[in-house]
Amino acid sequence: MSTDVDKVKHLLQRLKQRIWNKPRASNEQGAVENSEDIKNVVLRMMGVIAVESCEAREQGHYVVATLTINVNPKITVQEGYEIGQRVRWLLMHRFTHLTDVVIHVKPFAPEYPYKSNETGSQEEFSTILQ
Repeated sequence: MSTDVDKVKHLLQRLKQRIWNKPRASNEQGAVENSEDIKNVVLRMMGVIAVESCEAREQGHYVVATLTINVNPKITVQEGYEIGQRVRWLLMHRFTHLTDVVIHVKPFAPEYPYKSNETGSQEEFSTILQ
């Protein structure tokens, strides 16, 4: 009887070691690759000047991304919100493994003039004064 108990204890200890000492390098590496892919897609979107931070993490069977994007500080809050919504929509449809995307929108301030994804320059557009 005691040998059976010892065998069960030994098996439980081995099982516990396997569960707690799982190698996680592949998951962490995959998360880093996904973060870089997400960042590259977001940087090409109109209205996004920079991606301050991008983190994709697994939560159970799901992947959740959290981004902080920088936009032109001269736009309205509503326009910044709409840019964030477009980024979220694109990521949710582009990366099917994402179940949620949280976007934080901040004004970009380090330098001027601000990068624009629009084609053409301001000189090409006519104004009322001309």
